[in-house]
Amino acid sequence: MSKKIPDQFQVENDFLNSLAILTGLYGFEVLDTTGKSYPYNILLAHCDAQKQLNSLVRDIELSIMQCNNGCVKLATKHIYNTCNTLYYIPVLPVYRLLQKRKQKQTAELLLSIFAYLYHIAGIPYYREDSSYLFYHYECMEEWMIDELEDEESEDGNSMISELNTASYCGDVMHRKMYNPYHLSVFEKRIGSYKFNNSFEKDCLCIAKQALTLMLEYPAGTIFQNTSNRVFESDEGIIRAEQYISFIADTDGALYENIARVINDEFNECSEIEEPTLLQIYDSENELTHKALDFECRMFPLLNDLCTLLNNMT
Repeated sequence: MSKKIPDQFQVENDFLNSLAILTGLYGFEVLDTTGKSYPYNILLAHCDAQKQLNSLVRDIELSIMQCNNGCVKLATKHIYNTCNTLYYIPVLPVYRLLQKRKQKQTAELLLSIFAYLYHIAGIPYYREDSSYLFYHYECMEEWMIDELEDEESEDGNSMISELNTASYCGDVMHRKMYNPYHLSVFEKRIGSYKFNNSFEKDCLCIAKQALTLMLEYPAGTIFQNTSNRVFESDEGIIRAEQYISFIADTDGALYENIARVINDEFNECSEIEEPTLLQIYDSENELTHKALDFECRMFPLLNDLCTLLNNMT
């Protein structure tokens, strides 16, 4: 905005029209600023609206913007805070579960969750050469081969064994997840599943949440709102596809080495790509009070799934 105070009549008219759309969407009352001088009345109403929004929606910023034609509008920026979490979903726990006949039903339920996250939510798989983690597994393999050529070591042989397992079992799991059959029977598997312990109950709970998201947001993807944020520079940014992925395992020396390299890399970055959505409050835009609702449900689901898989014995 320019340093000159804009025309009072136009600003008040535009602002109140935009504020009416905002309050109508979120269901709170406009602060009465009658008798307050301009532009203090605008700033006071804006401050009150921000406070009321904060009580209703987390991670939301309300701003006043001026278009090129001089029209004043309110805009909200919604940001989902990922808390610098690595959303790495291990697949080897499910591979091992598939080898147990008595756990087949549970393993297949988890496979349906994986199929949804892979096919529809669009989470990268570490065995695909376009994924961020594929590069790190490849670098770790090259490093270990060089190390073994110089000096034979028990730790090195153990990590090579882990890497071979990650490659072979990862490819097996990838083929299973790639089969759309696991999506087509997702709802049926949930309906027929009977849990016998707390672990199986948690599996069912996560599966139901995943199915609900799939039905409510059939085109919803994990990265649909992660590239909306504008950064001052293209360098020093942690991209969303770097911290969201399927991975072989989150246990063992191989993972510890990969995680250390990734954390060192991320420590050099100053910004992170997170789900962000801008809404401008006028009659021309399609607005929703459920902005980032998909992300606000998907990320906790991923966190619960990772915790469940990491705690499997």
